[in-house]
Amino acid sequence: MHGCLKFNVCGIANEDRAGYRGVLRDKEGVARALFSGSVVANDTDLAEIGTVMVALDVFLVMKWKLNDSLFIELGSLVVFYWCANKSMRPWSLQATFADIERDIEKVGNVIFSMAEKNGNKMAYSLAIAGINREEIFEAWRRAIALM
Repeated sequence: MHGCLKFNVCGIANEDRAGYRGVLRDKEGVARALFSGSVVANDTDLAEIGTVMVALDVFLVMKWKLNDSLFIELGSLVVFYWCANKSMRPWSLQATFADIERDIEKVGNVIFSMAEKNGNKMAYSLAIAGINREEIFEAWRRAIALM
C-alpha cells in the first residue's frame, strides 16, 4: 500500500474493564485493517495509549510501506498531548512510550491528530465489542492483494 494511511484508535472503559479498537483506512477512506480487544482497567486514557501500541504493532506486522505518513487519530485529548509532547507524559508510562517511540522509528513518519467528536462510529463499536472479548481480534488484507 502506498500513500497516506490513517489509524483511528479509541479506548473506552467501564467499571472494571476497558476496550480498545483501531481501524486503518486508506486515502479513499476504505477500511483496510481493524482490531479490537479488552484489558483489565478502568481508565480510558490508559486503554487508548495501549491502542496506539497495538496499532503500530499491527501496522508493522502487515509490512506495508509508506510514501507519506501514517496518521494516528486519537479520541482522547489527554493521550493526544502525551503523544505530541514528551514532557507531558506520566512518569509511570515512560516504558510504554519508549516502546511506542521504537515502533515509530520502524514505521517512519507518524503524525498524531485528534478525531472529530463522534467521528468514527465503526471504531467506537469495535471498542465496545472489545470490552467483552477475551483475546485480541485482528483482521486485514495483505498489501499485495490491494495493489
